[in-house]
Amino acid sequence: MHEGTISAPLARFVTASVRASGAPMRRFERFPDLGPEVLGDDLARISTPSALALWEQLTLTEPGSSIGALMTQGTPLGTFGLWDYLISTGDNLAGSLKVAIGHLACIGDPAAEKLRVIEDGRTFTIRHSTGAWVPDVVEAINLFALAMFSTRARAATQRPVTPLEITLTHRPPRTYQRLAEFFGTRNIVFDAPYNSITFADNDVRAPLPKAMPGLQQVLTEHAVLTLAAAKPVLRWHDRFRAILDAALREDAASLDEVAQRLAMSPRTLQRRLAEHDTSWREELEHARHQHAVELLRGTDLPLNAIATRVGFSDARALRRAVRRWEGRSPNLVRRDRVTVGGPTEA
Repeated sequence: MHEGTISAPLARFVTASVRASGAPMRRFERFPDLGPEVLGDDLARISTPSALALWEQLTLTEPGSSIGALMTQGTPLGTFGLWDYLISTGDNLAGSLKVAIGHLACIGDPAAEKLRVIEDGRTFTIRHSTGAWVPDVVEAINLFALAMFSTRARAATQRPVTPLEITLTHRPPRTYQRLAEFFGTRNIVFDAPYNSITFADNDVRAPLPKAMPGLQQVLTEHAVLTLAAAKPVLRWHDRFRAILDAALREDAASLDEVAQRLAMSPRTLQRRLAEHDTSWREELEHARHQHAVELLRGTDLPLNAIATRVGFSDARALRRAVRRWEGRSPNLVRRDRVTVGGPTEA
């Protein structure tokens, strides 16, 4: 039931981070599950494709994918709702982290995010992986997950817990000074087989200052009830468009691929679209139109690069499509960025 969605507290946080970055928010007004009334409802489940659009915008900021870790700096316990308190109310950090990981759906998408705990008596390691998204987004989400465990460990223990090691499957950036300062260690290994964070066993076995007998059990039972009451916001057609949009950004916008993501056959998908008085061809055209205009107004990418991203063979094909959609050239559409973008943005 919760696959393909994330929690409202997490979506609120990522949305606020995009807004704080100074990025124009107009693009996200067309996402039906990112409105304030939805984000303000803790029982709402926001679609993963909508969340990925926010993450993609974040990776365009100056820190790049490192923003995934840096954005968590100073976030207090409670920012991510009930999940935060599962980490801070057990007898020790090790047990509390295991409980929180077991209730991953309270914060993230259980179909996309995978977590594993490895213990050897000396160290306590958490491995993380996410879906096959755009590479920069994958890096940002991986860093975000490891940063969450780092910041929550410090908040729960009320001590400056420093990880022994961070490993990342990504290639090393030109500099990782800010990441080293954030995690409190320069022992960050890139091109590793796994994304992981490792703590000393002594750090995770120490009693937690906020531990109360029976409290974590009460919160765990509440988590089960909350998840049972939570519901995805998107209607079927909205969800289809969100998934198509995500597939287009991953260069995977084929009928077979989108049908697979919706857990149905291509024929069934075409029938469902016909029931909504539309077709695969019309929907793909709509998605390409939205994405092309967004890139023209929101980036300085050359036309050839935009053409590739929206599935056209070259800039000439993109120009023809933009004239068909907008009745003018891509250059004229691009000039609209001032009125569509910033000065009036909240």
